[in-house]
Amino acid sequence: MSEYRIEYLSNGDQPGQRHSFRVPDITTALVVADINHPDGEVELWDGTRQLARLQRDSDCAFWKVS
Repeated sequence: MSEYRIEYLSNGDQPGQRHSFRVPDITTALVVADINHPDGEVELWDGTRQLARLQRDSDCAFWKVS
């Protein structure tokens, strides 16, 4: 069973500290990333395997997946 999570580096109260959120699926991962880190980069993980890096500028409505 997949254990998806979104991870990102904080640039607010604790700069450089890694934050992560468990999510049930990839669709929810994008919503969580949008709410908690609307611009910059986040990583999508399945357990110990990185699935993708998501990037977005604040003036763009879509995530770029790499």
